[in-house]
Amino acid sequence: MLRILEYRQAGSFLRRRAVRLNEAERVVAPILEAVRKQGDAALLRYAKQLDGVDRRAKTLALDSEELVRASRELGPEFRRALKTASKNIRVFARKQLPKPWMEQLAGGLKAGQIVRPLDAAAAYIPSGRYPLPSTLLMTVIPAQVAGVSRICVASPRPSLEILGTAGWLGVREFFRMGGAHAIAAFAFGTETVPKVDRIVGPGNAYVAAAKKLLAGEVGIDFVAGPTEILILAEEGNPAALAADLLAQAEHDT
Repeated sequence: MLRILEYRQAGSFLRRRAVRLNEAERVVAPILEAVRKQGDAALLRYAKQLDGVDRRAKTLALDSEELVRASRELGPEFRRALKTASKNIRVFARKQLPKPWMEQLAGGLKAGQIVRPLDAAAAYIPSGRYPLPSTLLMTVIPAQVAGVSRICVASPRPSLEILGTAGWLGVREFFRMGGAHAIAAFAFGTETVPKVDRIVGPGNAYVAAAKKLLAGEVGIDFVAGPTEILILAEEGNPAALAADLLAQAEHDT
Protein backbone atom coordinates (compact mmCIF):
# COMPACT_ATOMS: atom_id res chain seq x y z
CA MET A 1 0.00 0.00 0.00
CA LEU A 2 1.31 3.45 -0.94
CA ARG A 3 1.52 5.80 2.03
CA ILE A 4 0.77 9.43 1.20
CA LEU A 5 2.77 12.04 3.10
CA GLU A 6 1.48 15.57 3.44
CA TYR A 7 3.96 18.40 3.01
CA ARG A 8 3.97 19.17 6.75
CA GLN A 9 4.96 15.56 7.46
CA ALA A 10 7.84 15.49 5.01
CA GLY A 11 10.09 17.65 7.19
CA SER A 12 9.98 15.29 10.17
CA PHE A 13 10.47 12.28 7.87
CA LEU A 14 13.63 13.78 6.38
CA ARG A 15 14.90 14.82 9.81
CA ARG A 16 14.67 11.20 10.98
CA ARG A 17 16.96 10.20 8.12
CA ALA A 18 19.44 12.90 9.16
CA VAL A 19 19.37 11.58 12.73
CA ARG A 20 20.14 8.06 11.48
CA LEU A 21 23.16 9.37 9.56
CA ASN A 22 24.38 11.20 12.68
CA GLU A 23 24.03 7.98 14.68
CA ALA A 24 26.01 6.12 12.02
CA GLU A 25 28.76 8.74 12.24
CA ARG A 26 29.16 8.06 15.96
CA VAL A 27 29.45 4.33 15.26
CA VAL A 28 32.02 4.61 12.47
CA ALA A 29 34.25 7.33 13.96
CA PRO A 30 36.28 4.90 16.15
CA ILE A 31 36.55 2.46 13.21
CA LEU A 32 38.07 5.15 11.02
CA GLU A 33 40.52 6.11 13.73
CA ALA A 34 41.53 2.49 14.34
CA VAL A 35 42.29 1.93 10.65
CA ARG A 36 44.21 5.20 10.49
CA LYS A 37 46.41 4.25 13.44
CA GLN A 38 46.69 0.46 13.07
CA GLY A 39 46.45 -0.05 9.30
CA ASP A 40 46.04 -3.66 8.17
CA ALA A 41 45.73 -4.98 11.73
CA ALA A 42 42.50 -3.04 12.30
CA LEU A 43 41.30 -3.55 8.73
CA LEU A 44 41.63 -7.33 8.94
CA ARG A 45 40.01 -7.38 12.37
CA TYR A 46 36.92 -5.53 11.15
CA ALA A 47 36.75 -7.50 7.89
CA LYS A 48 36.75 -10.79 9.79
CA GLN A 49 34.24 -9.48 12.29
CA LEU A 50 31.83 -7.73 9.91
CA ASP A 51 32.45 -9.06 6.39
CA GLY A 52 32.70 -12.77 7.10
CA VAL A 53 36.30 -12.99 5.92
CA ASP A 54 38.09 -16.22 6.88
CA ARG A 55 39.77 -15.69 10.25
CA ARG A 56 42.96 -17.26 8.89
CA ALA A 57 43.23 -14.68 6.09
CA LYS A 58 46.40 -12.58 6.06
CA THR A 59 45.30 -10.17 3.33
CA LEU A 60 42.08 -8.89 1.76
CA ALA A 61 43.59 -8.45 -1.69
CA LEU A 62 42.44 -10.94 -4.31
CA ASP A 63 44.81 -12.39 -6.87
CA SER A 64 44.14 -10.80 -10.26
CA GLU A 65 44.10 -14.30 -11.74
CA GLU A 66 41.01 -15.05 -9.65
CA LEU A 67 39.25 -12.16 -11.40
CA VAL A 68 40.31 -13.44 -14.80
CA ARG A 69 39.06 -16.95 -13.97
CA ALA A 70 35.73 -15.54 -12.79
CA SER A 71 35.34 -13.57 -16.01
CA ARG A 72 35.69 -16.80 -17.99
CA GLU A 73 32.81 -18.33 -16.03
CA LEU A 74 30.31 -15.62 -16.96
CA GLY A 75 27.45 -16.91 -19.09
CA PRO A 76 26.94 -15.74 -22.69
CA GLU A 77 23.75 -13.81 -21.93
CA PHE A 78 25.42 -11.98 -19.06
CA ARG A 79 28.40 -11.16 -21.28
CA ARG A 80 26.11 -9.71 -23.94
CA ALA A 81 24.47 -7.51 -21.33
CA LEU A 82 27.89 -6.35 -20.11
CA LYS A 83 28.98 -5.43 -23.63
CA THR A 84 25.80 -3.46 -24.32
CA ALA A 85 25.86 -1.60 -21.02
CA SER A 86 29.60 -0.85 -21.10
CA LYS A 87 29.39 0.51 -24.64
CA ASN A 88 26.64 2.95 -23.64
CA ILE A 89 28.44 3.99 -20.45
CA ARG A 90 31.71 4.63 -22.30
CA VAL A 91 29.97 6.80 -24.89
CA PHE A 92 28.30 8.82 -22.13
CA ALA A 93 31.51 9.11 -20.08
CA ARG A 94 33.47 10.40 -23.09
CA LYS A 95 30.85 13.11 -23.60
CA GLN A 96 31.28 14.14 -19.96
CA LEU A 97 35.05 14.62 -20.16
CA PRO A 98 36.04 18.25 -19.50
CA LYS A 99 38.26 19.71 -22.18
CA PRO A 100 41.47 21.68 -21.57
CA TRP A 101 41.63 25.14 -23.09
CA MET A 102 43.86 28.21 -23.16
CA GLU A 103 42.82 31.72 -24.14
CA GLN A 104 44.92 34.77 -24.97
CA LEU A 105 43.56 37.70 -22.98
CA ALA A 106 44.36 41.40 -23.14
CA GLY A 107 47.85 42.63 -22.29
CA GLY A 108 49.59 39.36 -23.07
CA LEU A 109 47.76 37.54 -20.29
CA LYS A 110 46.84 33.90 -20.86
CA ALA A 111 44.17 32.03 -18.94
CA GLY A 112 42.90 28.53 -19.32
CA GLN A 113 42.09 25.17 -17.85
CA ILE A 114 44.39 22.15 -17.60
CA VAL A 115 42.64 18.80 -17.21
CA ARG A 116 44.54 15.85 -15.78
CA PRO A 117 43.23 12.47 -14.56
CA LEU A 118 43.58 11.42 -10.94
CA ASP A 119 46.41 9.05 -10.09
CA ALA A 120 44.27 6.59 -8.13
CA ALA A 121 40.57 5.99 -7.52
CA ALA A 122 38.57 3.37 -5.64
CA ALA A 123 35.13 2.02 -6.47
CA TYR A 124 33.03 0.71 -3.59
CA ILE A 125 30.54 -1.98 -4.64
CA PRO A 126 28.01 -2.96 -1.95
CA SER A 127 26.99 -6.57 -1.42
CA GLY A 128 23.26 -6.83 -0.85
CA ARG A 129 20.72 -9.49 -1.62
CA TYR A 130 21.58 -9.30 -5.32
CA PRO A 131 24.89 -8.50 -7.05
CA LEU A 132 25.26 -5.01 -8.51
CA PRO A 133 27.42 -5.32 -11.64
CA SER A 134 25.85 -2.11 -12.94
CA THR A 135 27.45 -0.21 -10.05
CA LEU A 136 30.80 -1.69 -10.98
CA LEU A 137 30.38 -0.64 -14.61
CA MET A 138 29.23 2.87 -13.75
CA THR A 139 32.11 3.55 -11.37
CA VAL A 140 35.04 1.83 -13.07
CA ILE A 141 34.33 2.76 -16.71
CA PRO A 142 34.24 6.56 -16.16
CA ALA A 143 37.58 6.29 -14.34
CA GLN A 144 39.02 4.30 -17.25
CA VAL A 145 37.72 6.82 -19.78
CA ALA A 146 39.20 9.68 -17.73
CA GLY A 147 42.60 7.99 -17.79
CA VAL A 148 42.96 7.17 -14.08
CA SER A 149 46.09 5.04 -13.92
CA ARG A 150 45.24 3.01 -10.79
CA ILE A 151 41.69 1.79 -10.23
CA CYS A 152 40.88 -0.30 -7.16
CA VAL A 153 37.63 -2.03 -6.26
CA ALA A 154 36.28 -3.09 -2.86
CA SER A 155 33.30 -5.34 -2.14
CA PRO A 156 32.74 -7.28 1.09
CA ARG A 157 31.09 -10.44 -0.27
CA PRO A 158 31.65 -10.36 -4.02
CA SER A 159 29.58 -12.73 -6.14
CA LEU A 160 30.83 -14.45 -9.26
CA GLU A 161 29.12 -11.73 -11.31
CA ILE A 162 31.01 -8.98 -9.48
CA LEU A 163 34.36 -10.76 -9.66
CA GLY A 164 33.81 -11.69 -13.29
CA THR A 165 32.74 -8.19 -14.29
CA ALA A 166 35.82 -6.76 -12.56
CA GLY A 167 38.03 -9.20 -14.45
CA TRP A 168 36.22 -8.45 -17.72
CA LEU A 169 36.84 -4.72 -17.17
CA GLY A 170 40.53 -5.34 -16.59
CA VAL A 171 40.53 -4.50 -12.87
CA ARG A 172 43.70 -5.80 -11.24
CA GLU A 173 43.31 -4.60 -7.63
CA PHE A 174 40.27 -5.99 -5.85
CA PHE A 175 39.82 -6.09 -2.07
CA ARG A 176 37.32 -8.28 -0.23
CA MET A 177 36.24 -5.66 2.29
CA GLY A 178 33.32 -3.37 2.96
CA GLY A 179 31.81 -0.90 5.37
CA ALA A 180 33.48 2.04 7.04
CA HIS A 181 36.78 0.16 7.40
CA ALA A 182 37.06 -0.19 3.61
CA ILE A 183 36.47 3.53 3.11
CA ALA A 184 39.06 4.32 5.79
CA ALA A 185 41.62 1.99 4.19
CA PHE A 186 41.37 3.79 0.86
CA ALA A 187 41.36 7.21 2.52
CA PHE A 188 44.46 6.68 4.69
CA GLY A 189 46.19 3.78 2.97
CA THR A 190 47.44 0.69 4.80
CA GLU A 191 50.30 -1.75 4.33
CA THR A 192 48.37 -3.54 1.56
CA VAL A 193 45.66 -1.08 0.48
CA PRO A 194 46.73 2.01 -1.47
CA LYS A 195 45.70 5.52 -0.50
CA VAL A 196 43.57 6.87 -3.34
CA ASP A 197 42.58 10.33 -4.51
CA ARG A 198 38.84 9.67 -4.75
CA ILE A 199 36.33 7.08 -3.54
CA VAL A 200 33.11 6.54 -5.48
CA GLY A 201 30.15 4.23 -5.17
CA PRO A 202 27.11 3.81 -2.90
CA GLY A 203 26.74 1.93 0.35
CA ASN A 204 24.70 1.66 3.52
CA ALA A 205 24.39 4.34 6.19
CA TYR A 206 27.78 3.44 7.68
CA VAL A 207 29.54 3.74 4.34
CA ALA A 208 27.81 7.08 3.74
CA ALA A 209 28.82 8.28 7.20
CA ALA A 210 32.43 7.22 6.66
CA LYS A 211 32.60 9.05 3.33
CA LYS A 212 31.11 12.16 4.90
CA LEU A 213 33.59 12.16 7.79
CA LEU A 214 36.59 11.52 5.51
CA ALA A 215 35.64 13.98 2.78
CA GLY A 216 38.48 16.28 3.86
CA GLU A 217 41.00 13.43 3.77
CA VAL A 218 40.01 11.97 0.40
CA GLY A 219 37.81 13.05 -2.49
CA ILE A 220 34.34 11.50 -2.62
CA ASP A 221 31.53 11.55 -5.16
CA PHE A 222 28.74 12.42 -2.73
CA VAL A 223 26.96 11.06 0.34
CA ALA A 224 24.50 8.66 -1.29
CA GLY A 225 21.04 8.04 0.09
CA PRO A 226 18.66 5.12 -0.46
CA THR A 227 17.96 4.07 -4.05
CA GLU A 228 14.28 4.63 -4.69
CA ILE A 229 12.17 5.02 -7.82
CA LEU A 230 8.54 5.93 -8.43
CA ILE A 231 6.83 6.38 -11.78
CA LEU A 232 3.55 8.31 -12.07
CA ALA A 233 2.13 8.02 -15.57
CA GLU A 234 -1.33 8.72 -16.99
CA GLU A 235 -0.24 7.82 -20.50
CA GLY A 236 2.67 6.21 -22.29
CA ASN A 237 3.79 2.80 -23.43
CA PRO A 238 3.12 0.37 -20.54
CA ALA A 239 5.98 -1.90 -21.67
CA ALA A 240 8.45 1.01 -21.59
CA LEU A 241 7.22 2.12 -18.15
CA ALA A 242 7.51 -1.42 -16.83
CA ALA A 243 11.03 -1.69 -18.26
CA ASP A 244 12.05 1.45 -16.33
CA LEU A 245 10.91 -0.22 -13.12
CA LEU A 246 12.47 -3.56 -13.98
CA ALA A 247 15.78 -1.78 -14.51
CA GLN A 248 15.83 -1.36 -10.72
CA ALA A 249 15.10 -5.03 -10.01
CA GLU A 250 18.68 -5.58 -8.81
CA HIS A 251 17.79 -3.29 -5.89
CA ASP A 252 15.07 -5.73 -4.76
CA THR A 253 12.04 -3.69 -5.84
